[in-house]
Amino acid sequence: MSRTEIAAISGALRDHDFARAEKLCKGALAAHPEDYRLWTLHGMATAGLGDLRLALSHYQHALKLAPSYLPAMEGAAQTAFQLGDAHAEAMLLKVLAQRPNDPVSHAMLGVLDFRAHKCEDAVAHFQQAAPVIAGQREALTEYGMCLSQLEKPDEAIQPFTDALALDPARPEARYNLALAQSNAHHPEDALSTLQPLLDGAPPNADALALAADIHESKDEIALAVELLRKAILVDPKAVDGYLQFAMLSYEYASPQVGIDILNAGLTQLPNEPRLYLVRGVLLTQVGEFGRAASDFETASRIDPQLHFLRAAEGIIQSQQHDAPKAIASFRAAVKAHPDEAFAHYLLAEALQGESKPEGSPEFREMQQEANRALQLEPGMIAAHDLLSAVYIEIGQTQKAIEHSKAALAIDPKDQQAIYHLILAMRKTEDKNEVPALVKKLMELQQESKSKAPASKKFHLYEVQNQDDTKGR
Repeated sequence: MSRTEIAAISGALRDHDFARAEKLCKGALAAHPEDYRLWTLHGMATAGLGDLRLALSHYQHALKLAPSYLPAMEGAAQTAFQLGDAHAEAMLLKVLAQRPNDPVSHAMLGVLDFRAHKCEDAVAHFQQAAPVIAGQREALTEYGMCLSQLEKPDEAIQPFTDALALDPARPEARYNLALAQSNAHHPEDALSTLQPLLDGAPPNADALALAADIHESKDEIALAVELLRKAILVDPKAVDGYLQFAMLSYEYASPQVGIDILNAGLTQLPNEPRLYLVRGVLLTQVGEFGRAASDFETASRIDPQLHFLRAAEGIIQSQQHDAPKAIASFRAAVKAHPDEAFAHYLLAEALQGESKPEGSPEFREMQQEANRALQLEPGMIAAHDLLSAVYIEIGQTQKAIEHSKAALAIDPKDQQAIYHLILAMRKTEDKNEVPALVKKLMELQQESKSKAPASKKFHLYEVQNQDDTKGR
């Protein structure tokens, strides 16, 4: 192929005349079908016309002819990334093998690692992609989110600052920066960043809740209460506002105020188990143990799997599994490792999640597997907790008590076991221990809260409608 043909095609590509470039490529390929450079240019022209899948096939054909040809490799990697192709990562790594400092490839790999929840790798790539992502709000946001997840809020501040500078009107970008500033112990900076969201009409409910938490950390309780009230008025169906207010009421010995707020919350969210659970805790503070027991039982009935700590904090994370595949996998693991206690426990847990009725084959299998786990490892607290929850659900109170006490004998701070014990003992004649158990539960919850990283208390916003990392 002559230099004149190459120059003509390259000129058309530079002028963004992709239709002419494609026509020239087809003509040249008719005469030179094995020329990898032409196939690469054909890929560029086709990509410019918007047919990414065809462009990828052209690049791949060029690589068959010349596997190490870098322009074809770069085109294939970027096009695969834009398509969400599973081979994109491998292609980008091949580019980096030839050009280790290529910032565009690092930027795309950072995005892929973020999506795969591999934050340490993502951060390493984003750091090498600084010139490319400097003007990309979505990549900067992902960079900041990964630093936050790695509990490096001080480092997360800069990418969040840069993301906000690119779009100052976006509430999510402002909130993310304020949360990083708060987690990095810069409360005044965080409040200053949040101020436009607090002054909005209406104000931003998440910003109000975060500002309340910051003021609480500064012992400015009246301001925290006022902000939480506003947050609830702005979004009366958001459960976290009620839970945060209730926990504030508990911490500052004002249970009735929290009860009143939860009463209001239950008019908006009558089937929210966490509201019943936390109201039950506050009711014990004012001595209304009968009403508290009713709330605990209602919470348990609505959600038998409710974990106390997560409920009280308002951060239950729903685990969505492909149950049949999970169960099949765990059964295979049990078969392969019959003496592995944890394999039996995982199978029991997966079967429990299916909620099959008592007496069904799956229910019996679940019991057998949990008990087998305990035979192999008597100190497995999780298996005791699982069986305790199951026995509470089917009304076998004494067995629930036995497993809860067995768990507590191993770990006196097992909040799940204490919660189950409260539920079970309320159904017996021996209720005298319940107030002390509730008190112990709240003490442990407060201890856990004080040790939890601040970054776990609020969530970051991902960028919606992401634009792919820009090309070269």
